[in-house]
Parts: sequence; structure tokens; C-alpha cells
Amino acid sequence: MKNYMHNVDNRIWLIAITIVVSIIFVAACSDKPSKFKPRAMGSPGELLIVIDDKHWSTETGQLLKNLLKDEFPALPQSELLFRKTRIAFNQFQRHFRTYRNILLVSIRDNEHTNRVEYRKQEWAQNQSVAELIAKSPEEMVVLMQQKWPLIKAFYYNADISNMAESYTHQYDPELANHIKTAYSFSMYFPKGYKLKKADHQFSWLASERVGSHLGVFVYQGALDSIDGVDANSLLSFRNKLLCANVPGENKGSFMTTENHFPVTMKKIRLAGKEWVELRGLWKVQGDFMGGPFVDYFLVDEQANQFTMLSGYVYAPAKEKKGMYMREVEAVLKTCVLKE
Repeated sequence: MKNYMHNVDNRIWLIAITIVVSIIFVAACSDKPSKFKPRAMGSPGELLIVIDDKHWSTETGQLLKNLLKDEFPALPQSELLFRKTRIAFNQFQRHFRTYRNILLVSIRDNEHTNRVEYRKQEWAQNQSVAELIAKSPEEMVVLMQQKWPLIKAFYYNADISNMAESYTHQYDPELANHIKTAYSFSMYFPKGYKLKKADHQFSWLASERVGSHLGVFVYQGALDSIDGVDANSLLSFRNKLLCANVPGENKGSFMTTENHFPVTMKKIRLAGKEWVELRGLWKVQGDFMGGPFVDYFLVDEQANQFTMLSGYVYAPAKEKKGMYMREVEAVLKTCVLKE
């Protein structure tokens, strides 16, 4: 009996010691940052500004307010590129640290250099953080003026990249197989898209929802399809392609480019190549329909190939269309060229 009680006492002491050691271990590790990071909160285009009250009400804050008036490009109605929320540094804790896009405006007189630091996944997954650091309010104004175009592109491109990445994980397999089989690249479409039309060179895919219609056109042909890569030549090709392939609801109507609105042109990097981007408005000739579009054009002289990827939005009942344009742009940017 004594031996039995002795063994029980030993087991109790062993359990007690194990519990104490575990508590000490957890306490010792409690100050270490966790490797787990939650998913970022907020929608693409939302931006959290962290700047103290004393600077928000001065020239620094006024400049930032003016910069944040940038509009989303090529929309039929005025719409801000970013939707902002502003807090002070003493509020920047807990859930605020998990915002998708965060801009920190830090003015510290002990700094040696004025700079912008860009960080990803700082406190959350799919998070983008930019910190403006300057020695004085006056130098912060100069830094902000110089770096704003890069900061703006940093957030915008990160949102598009995160959306495109999510589409490559959750997509319609039939549409992905159609693109992969018909063209020299792959693309991924979220579920809800349907194939409306396809031939050996042209495909039309669309997602029709309540109150909105998002669409993508894909074309690939020989280089002699186009007369050149200037804006006029690309627009001329675009209009001929849409006239032949995208009819409107009324007899004889067809999609084309709205020529009473400026079309912007620039070069971008996509799928490791240099493409030409066009942005503007489309309309249906012979009907009262229209909306924004973005086109990407690739000239591959080595393969004697010309590629056009186009995304458009029709959402007449929706006041804000920037989110829809982000969606179709993200679909286009899932493009991966075959090696």
C-alpha cells in the first residue's frame, strides 16, 4: 500500500512539474511575435492613413488630402482612386494593424535621411505598408510630392496582384482550359464567368450579375492584323474587331470606342513582357449603352503574333465602378505566357 501511494505521489509531482515548466515556457515566449498573421481587412482601394493630429491640420496634412483626391482613370463618373480612413499613431493598434493598405507618415527630428520604406505582409497577409519618414514637416512635404506617384502605384498594383493571385487558386476550370487550348498563354476566370463566343482567334467571356456586367475579350492573330502599335492603329483594330464580334441588342448595333472621351496610352509589364495599355470608354453604336474599358496589346515579332486582352464594365445602376474595373484588370493580369 505504501509503495502504491508513493508511486501516486511521484506521478502527481511529475504532472505538477510539467505544468509549471509549460507555464514558464509560454510566459518566456509571450513577448515574441507570432508567426501567424491574419488576412488583411478591407477592400481593394481602401487606404488607412496614420498621421498625428498636429501634422494632419498643417501643410503636410493638406498636401496629403490633395494627393488623395486622385481619381480612378477613365471612368464615366468622377470616383476617387482610394477611400481613406485617418487615425493618429496612438490609435494605431489591434485591428487597425490588419488593414489591407497602410500609409504611415512619420516625422522624427532624429532621422538622418528622408525616405519611403515599402513593406509587405507586415502585420497581415496580403498587406501593403508604405512609411514616409522625414526629419521635419517641410522635408515631409517635399518627400511626399516627389514620391506620391510611386506610392500610389505601389498600393494600386498590390491590390490588383492580390486579386489576380486569388483568381489563380479559385477559378472556372473549363474557361481556363479553353484559353490554354486556344491561345499561347493561360488565364484564370473567377466562377461566374461564362463563354459567350469563341472562334479560332477571338473569345468573349462575361460575368453577368444583378446590376452589373463584366466582360473580357481575347484575340490572338498574325502581326499583319494591325497597321502599327500607335494609339490610332490600335484603336482602329479594336473597333473593327468589336464591330465584327460584339453586337448590341438592337439590330445593326455593335460595341465600339467612345470617341468623345480621351483614351490614354502607356506601356506596362505583364507576364514578363512589355505591353501597350489603352484606357477609355466604350459605347454601343445604335443603342444607349456604355462604360469603361482597359486593353492590353502585345506584339511578338519573333512568333509573328499579335495579342489583345480587353476588359470592360457595364454597370449603369452602380454609382461606383472602380471596384469592377479592378476585377476585370485582375483577370487580365492572370495571363501567363507559354514558354
